[in-house]
Amino acid sequence: MDKILSPWRQSKLLNTLFFSNIFLAFHYSLIVYVNSSLLNNFFDAAQISSLYIVGSIVTTIILLNASKLLERIGLYKFTLYTLIFELISIVGLFVSNSAFLIGVHFLIHHIFISVLYFNMDIYIEKIAPDKEFVGSIRATYLTISNLTIIVAPTIVSFLIIQKYYGYVYMLSAILIVPVFLLLSKFKKIEAGKVKHVNMRETLTEYLCNKNLYNIFIANFLLQLFYAYMIVYMPIYLSNYIGFSWSEIGIIFTIMLLPFILFELPLGEMEDSTFGEKEFLIIGLIIMGLSTIFISFITAKIFWIWATVLFITRIGASFVEISSETYFFKKIKPDQTNLVSFFRASRPLSFVIAPILATITFELLPFQYIFMILGTILIIGTKWAIAIEDTK
Repeated sequence: MDKILSPWRQSKLLNTLFFSNIFLAFHYSLIVYVNSSLLNNFFDAAQISSLYIVGSIVTTIILLNASKLLERIGLYKFTLYTLIFELISIVGLFVSNSAFLIGVHFLIHHIFISVLYFNMDIYIEKIAPDKEFVGSIRATYLTISNLTIIVAPTIVSFLIIQKYYGYVYMLSAILIVPVFLLLSKFKKIEAGKVKHVNMRETLTEYLCNKNLYNIFIANFLLQLFYAYMIVYMPIYLSNYIGFSWSEIGIIFTIMLLPFILFELPLGEMEDSTFGEKEFLIIGLIIMGLSTIFISFITAKIFWIWATVLFITRIGASFVEISSETYFFKKIKPDQTNLVSFFRASRPLSFVIAPILATITFELLPFQYIFMILGTILIIGTKWAIAIEDTK
């Protein structure tokens, strides 16, 4: 592949990547909030936490060695193999009915979905390396993902029948098939020269560059928030508050609207007028206060839950687009070691969140895990304040 893509080819490939992201994001968004409920049919809360911890540790190890895999087998083959493992795991979750097989297939899925999104990051960096439009490109990419995330919970609410989740996983498996076909358009795009993740060197880069360090912490806090919400919120709303999945699906659809409403305009503003710092701080404060408030809601009142969860995602949308934009403005396309480490914040959060939650379960009632999380997010504004803005 030419080192510099022509504007026409760059635009065509970027649109194809965005199109493939529709199917990939829809595939994942159908099951992301259902996984813990499926697991809850076979495992208790502590065992579910253990599965997330084990899967996340393996994911972190793979991501930290992803540059070596890219160099050895190439970006296209690496992505293709990842897609194959992901499809196998989802089919396995659909057809399996034993705790052991459900656990194994969940671990495969949990590992390879993170690796798959890492590969997509590399494709974006290779196809659209122009830093001037990072905010707009990342915002468009995230908005496409979030459109599917908004629609998915409502669809899920119709597919789940008396805690049978098979139809959800069947549809999720079908949706990943077009990604295989679209991926063929990227055969000639390779990662090229990549920088391996030497843990000492990479950590030194982060520790010596206060902006990279602080944005990593901000992103980790966002991922920690997601981990709590993905694993424990469906269980809490279903088992403790008493909502049915038909109600939870609609609540989650309303909850996720801010990602569509705010990320694209924020990304454009961060490219043209404002920097990312202000939105990071505001977002963490909104997330923190609204998450703390969750611990004090025990009534089964639909509109209250929909409103509060909607507010949490206003904050999350601010932090998500701002952390993504800021990070990718600060790195070069060949710095895959920094991308690997940055993306490792997600599996790392799925290690820390279950540990913190399990400790909290031993000391406090279930709902107070959200008060602990909200407090951590408020404290996290310290790192957002410390970054040097891009404007």
